[in-house]
Amino acid sequence: MGKCKKRAFNKAKNSPFTRQMTRQEALNTVMNEFNDDPSSLIARELITLFGLSAEELSEAGASYEILRSLDFVLN
Repeated sequence: MGKCKKRAFNKAKNSPFTRQMTRQEALNTVMNEFNDDPSSLIARELITLFGLSAEELSEAGASYEILRSLDFVLN
């Protein structure tokens, strides 16, 4: 794992925002954040924390452009 990804993972892990959240709630929050702002940091932190895959995001309604912009997070 690269330094940046490791730092983002640790930052998300210690975030009070994700303390009592299920995987489905995280997916819904990510999609709401992407609808408001496609470059949302909260959404990227949740993707890293919960290990959401591109398939899960596309099934939830993420566009191809958003998935391509998240290549470095999803790998």
